[in-house]
Amino acid sequence: MLILIFASIFHLGLTGHEQCIQQLNEFLSLPMPIQFMVAPKQVQMSGDWANKFGFYDMCLREEYHYSSVMVKQNPITFFYGFCHSNICEANDFNQPDAQEIIKDKLGKSIISQISPINLGQASYLFVDPVTHYPDFSVGAYLTVIIIFILFCLGLMDPYKRLLYALTDSEIKKPKGIIGDFSLIENYNKLMNLKTIDPNLAIFNGVRAIAFMMVVYGHSSLLIIQATFQTELLLALQSQRAIITVDMLYSVDIFFWLGGFFLAFVMCETKRAKSLAKNPASIFLVVLHRLLRIWPCYLICIMINSYILPYLGEGPRWWSAMNYTACTAGAFRNLLFIDNFFHDWEICFGWGWYLTSDIQLFIICLIPMTCYALGYKRISKYLITGMIISSVIYGIVLCFHYNFLIPAKVTGNQDFYYHYYVNSLARSPPYFFGLLMGMLYREFKQKEENCFLGLLHEKAKDPKFRLLFQIICYVIGFGIISWLVFGWKSAYISPDPKYWPYWFQHLYCALCRLTFVFGVACLCLPNMIGIYDIFNRKAMNNTIFKFAAKISFACYLIHYMVLLILNYTFYITPTYITQEVIQLFVGCTVITMVAGVFLTLLVEMPFGTLQVKLIDSITKPRKKQQQALLEQ
Repeated sequence: MLILIFASIFHLGLTGHEQCIQQLNEFLSLPMPIQFMVAPKQVQMSGDWANKFGFYDMCLREEYHYSSVMVKQNPITFFYGFCHSNICEANDFNQPDAQEIIKDKLGKSIISQISPINLGQASYLFVDPVTHYPDFSVGAYLTVIIIFILFCLGLMDPYKRLLYALTDSEIKKPKGIIGDFSLIENYNKLMNLKTIDPNLAIFNGVRAIAFMMVVYGHSSLLIIQATFQTELLLALQSQRAIITVDMLYSVDIFFWLGGFFLAFVMCETKRAKSLAKNPASIFLVVLHRLLRIWPCYLICIMINSYILPYLGEGPRWWSAMNYTACTAGAFRNLLFIDNFFHDWEICFGWGWYLTSDIQLFIICLIPMTCYALGYKRISKYLITGMIISSVIYGIVLCFHYNFLIPAKVTGNQDFYYHYYVNSLARSPPYFFGLLMGMLYREFKQKEENCFLGLLHEKAKDPKFRLLFQIICYVIGFGIISWLVFGWKSAYISPDPKYWPYWFQHLYCALCRLTFVFGVACLCLPNMIGIYDIFNRKAMNNTIFKFAAKISFACYLIHYMVLLILNYTFYITPTYITQEVIQLFVGCTVITMVAGVFLTLLVEMPFGTLQVKLIDSITKPRKKQQQALLEQ
């Protein structure tokens, strides 16, 4: 019925803005049955209800005008599509006089009484999806040029090899920048899936599953934001909504892995001694980390801001432009300070993880420096104190802002800024991983009184070995299962105090650290050398190993792929399991293909270049030290 009212607005009797407004006023003043009877035959509605955008191509082929309209009033948003006379344009209905007529007439209509939103108070935005594209700016040209140069650099070595083959010459291994960017050389490195440390084989599966959790969670989230809002209110009480929220734990897994490998690398004996001799080299560690992230990050931000708007089309594509805008500038992201600003001017929104990761990385260099200087016990006490204090900080935030179980705060702006992207609030998994990485490095170096070393010795007893495996897997799967499914009753209960508020505050603050503790329990047997079909085979298969190697590039790309897949379809997706899985599978496959190219053309070449840069900075000092030794 609401569509009939809107559709009747757009008919061929309008000859300009004033005529549009006049006809609009006259038409909306008619009773509903008469409106339907006098509706011109030339009007074609886009679908039979909200969020349906059919007849888009047909409308344009018939040389009519197509307009999309967003009807918004918190917490519900509707989208409609209409094919109407080309005498009127979408902008005519965004004018104050047209908006006043629409709100007044629809607010008094009978449809307003049965609609889930107040049509008289809602906001109406009309858009022409055919022309709703940004101008092709200097940034877009620059992005295209950079991508073209990267492809040329990558293809130079294959081109030279082809010439050698055609002239029967000896194929020479590329050197210099040609070798660094060679697609062939980098592909050979990428496809080397040999497991270096069998005690960490399970980590390939953990990283790959965490990435898939990110994709699945964002697939569900985008469908939620675009689907039929009335159906969504019912769907949010289903199991699929519970699973969607549980995907948020994926980022905590990445934090835990980040802390683990930071300590594992920094606590290596030679590296620790080098840092102890020259504490100022800690700045080179930071520079190494930044140079590893910046190239891929910058390229993806440029693609998202300047190229992505032209990679889709259709009646819904204009609404995806909210994700490509970079109003405040990318400098916040590249300086890793975007979570300091609470203005909701988000650029490359999913990049907040990299910001928090870098900030936590820098904080954790303090205990790492203590460890390198020989204060190993003090550094462990310091990390333990960091874990405890960060947990207390998170609890205080949850009590202060009344943060409840995760599903009840996901749309809360205070939760987003003060907790979700707050590095200190999200730090417990990172600090916990740091402590585990330190203990594991000591185990690998066979240091005395090492906790994991003691477990390894006891695991030589078959009875203890089996018992330890059972205990770790029961605790690990038990914790994860409860955190994934255990809060369903509190979520779907009509009583907001089904769980007391104080318990919900504690749950919100502790669930993420508890989840990675469960993951750590699953990894612990493998870490001390207890191999089984789960940690050496199931979690270390070829697909997981490959996905783990390109997970960084895939994380940067996946959201852009989701936007294209979700917003270029003319039929609005429904928040059902089948459609979520279809979007998830399609996005995963396409993202991995695109991630391979980003890894080969950007991540690996610039990774090699930054290592050479660091070496060029440190080599002069090494040569000087060598000369002094010779003297």
